[in-house]
Amino acid sequence: MIDKIFLWVIGLFNGVFERSGINTVQLNLILKTKLLIDERRPKGMFVGKRKTEQAAKVTTATSWGTILVTMLMGAFYGVLLFVFKAPMLGEAAYFLFFMVLMSLTLITDFTNVLIDVRDQYIIMPRPVNDRTVSMARILHITIYVMRLALLQGIPGMIMVGFIDGVAAVPLFFLQIIEATMFTIFMVNMVYMLLMRSVSPQRVKDIVSYFQIGFSIIIFAIFRMPRLFDMKSIADMTLLNHAWAWFLPPVWIAALNEALIHFARANYTVFAMATIGVIVPFLSIWIVARVLAPGFNRTLAIMASSDGNGVSVQPKGVKKVGFIDKIANRLAPDPIENAGFRITWKLAARTREFKMKVYPSFAYVPVYFVYIVLNFKGDSFADGYQQLKNSSSYIFLLYMCTFVLSLILQNIAQADKYKPAWVYYALPIEKPGKILAGMYKAIISLYFLPYYIILSAIAVAVWGPAILNDILLAFFLNQAYGIILALFLVKGLPFSRPVLAKRAGGKGFISLFILLFAAVLGFGHYLLARWEIVIWIAVPIAALANWLMFNYYRKQTWEDIEIGEME
Repeated sequence: MIDKIFLWVIGLFNGVFERSGINTVQLNLILKTKLLIDERRPKGMFVGKRKTEQAAKVTTATSWGTILVTMLMGAFYGVLLFVFKAPMLGEAAYFLFFMVLMSLTLITDFTNVLIDVRDQYIIMPRPVNDRTVSMARILHITIYVMRLALLQGIPGMIMVGFIDGVAAVPLFFLQIIEATMFTIFMVNMVYMLLMRSVSPQRVKDIVSYFQIGFSIIIFAIFRMPRLFDMKSIADMTLLNHAWAWFLPPVWIAALNEALIHFARANYTVFAMATIGVIVPFLSIWIVARVLAPGFNRTLAIMASSDGNGVSVQPKGVKKVGFIDKIANRLAPDPIENAGFRITWKLAARTREFKMKVYPSFAYVPVYFVYIVLNFKGDSFADGYQQLKNSSSYIFLLYMCTFVLSLILQNIAQADKYKPAWVYYALPIEKPGKILAGMYKAIISLYFLPYYIILSAIAVAVWGPAILNDILLAFFLNQAYGIILALFLVKGLPFSRPVLAKRAGGKGFISLFILLFAAVLGFGHYLLARWEIVIWIAVPIAALANWLMFNYYRKQTWEDIEIGEME
């Protein structure tokens, strides 16, 4: 029903589309087909061999759960409407958070929707022009994001009703649409310009790294309010600052100020409100007339490439590289060596894996920086001295378990998992050797360099006296990783589909392992005051780590969950 309403609203702009060179009949047909496919496509977590009725019941429950979480998220930053004294400032802060979250959703989805090459095999042979195809993709993602936007905006509309009266509710609804459209087309223009200026083979890689960087920024922004004096910000007069005139959230908030609080609105407010209404519709024309030409050709080039950018070595040339030397030294066993090389090379090349794992490397230092900034004194020197007198370095060292667990949880998953049949075709008696090579590759490629960098920072702040703590935490972190791999990582490297989920019974095991990591860190914290105890614990932890790894190396085929190859 809601899709029909969206299609009806889009139909109101057929005149604008036709003047931009878009075939509205084809546009409507493509949109209907895409929405129908979305409705029929099973949700990822229900892919498998369940019965249809059971999947439908769980899908319905999950949909209601998604709706509830989305509305709670909207209510969370909707509190900003009450925090600030000036309604315009409160709405500007609200729409800033709103547009940031919408941008994050768009950046996550645009790679799969806007740069989706699969439907080119159906649409490309037909007489459909570039502008129609690109606009269909934009409107498709617009409808998807608009659903989320309206759900997030419902708590805000209720709050605005209490603040400014019932008349402000339909206006706030219009502002939500305005903010969503503005965000969609701004992000879309960035993507279009990127596709026009960069070689098609590199577009997805650049977008992936942009997603990683953006997710880190979002994480930092959500931690930022703790560092500011919110009382002074709440009393701020927004229009007294010239930089605020150029912010889109302020333009959108100005509409409420101009129509609801018009008695105190000036010409600047009316101008910003007008800009906020015009720009989203002007963006439609810019995308359709300026950026869309050549869109199909770019997608055709991308469809013919795998996007990994793997260079092919000339035949007959054999060169022992850095990875080969590391593998031969750390994994002398042939099967273990193969597991090491496969994991190292695929982890470095697989875009989806990097997008899931790489942000975690920044989360730990960002979170630790906010903890450090909580040490306040009369001066920076006082705060720094408080930090040096604390044992916060232990918390920093054990936060590495977050990175290690995220790597292990994703190392067995891949979009292109079907080539993993080679694992099961070869006469490998114990797959534990492959897993051992995989674990060594994870430690040497990701964990060890990262841990060394954090340890160097810790030594620079707290001094060389904490070297024993660094050694003990290193072995205990690895012990945690091996326990996690034993109980939760049941697949060979990149051998299982991404949509495969763990059985529900493992939720308790996952929680227990997480508590185990917390116990290790807290136990280390209690023992840190006795240096000799830490030195004695280091070889014991190293021995326990060695014994656990050798047990992990003996995993059999009965311990492996074989992914579906069909």
